[in-house]
Amino acid sequence: MNTITVFNTRWNIKALLISHVVAFIWIGFFLTDTGFAFWRSIDQNIFFTLNGTLSEDNSWTRFWAWSNVRIFDMIPLLIMLASITFPGMGIKRDRLQQAFIGFILLLVLMFPIRESVYEYARAIGLSGNSPSLVLEPSFKFSKIVPDIPAKDSAGHSFPGDHAAVVLTWAGFILLNARSALSISALLLALLFMLPRIVGGAHWASDNLVGGAFSAMLTLSWAFCTPLMHYFTSGVHKLLRPLIDLFGKIPWLNQLPIL
Repeated sequence: MNTITVFNTRWNIKALLISHVVAFIWIGFFLTDTGFAFWRSIDQNIFFTLNGTLSEDNSWTRFWAWSNVRIFDMIPLLIMLASITFPGMGIKRDRLQQAFIGFILLLVLMFPIRESVYEYARAIGLSGNSPSLVLEPSFKFSKIVPDIPAKDSAGHSFPGDHAAVVLTWAGFILLNARSALSISALLLALLFMLPRIVGGAHWASDNLVGGAFSAMLTLSWAFCTPLMHYFTSGVHKLLRPLIDLFGKIPWLNQLPIL
């Protein structure tokens, strides 16, 4: 009988090493003077292009301001959870329970990786002020639309925390579904990262370098080793009685995941 899983069941040392080499080359270039200057040039162009559209109190500015309010973070979260509750993103119906549990455990794995990157960045002075505190001109929500409690700056912006989460999710979907439809997960991840960049709370490189590095390391341990398979299968087995109980509740039992 085939094992139902969303992760690898065997060690793939070669792929694990290659993925780590790629990840460290990716962030290593950023840490060089040349690489940092290269990315800062891109960062500045992106910031001035996007943030420059927020010069007036209008519907456009208010849209981006509201998208930088903490409660807005629930929208990407709900979309991510929906993608592993329903088979629309390409994950097969019989793998949804494993996918849901596995993704939660994947975020648990990602947290210490992301925190380690953050602490290292602070130690070497890399995690500094966000572009809205460094570049001029910068248009801040707090001054243009002060009635909206939007985040428009950060004292330590590297790596992008939201980016690490959404890129890990996108990679999880792509490596499981591997279909044209699953590519939408990557496009959504890029969209979810935009608000903080537009508002100036993150440099683009915070997300595309720092967040991507955290996601690459997390995904490599999830899909190049059997560790996440064992953890997910174990937790799934422990939760089986609770899942069966939910499956008996009217209306709730109509969910594909149950």
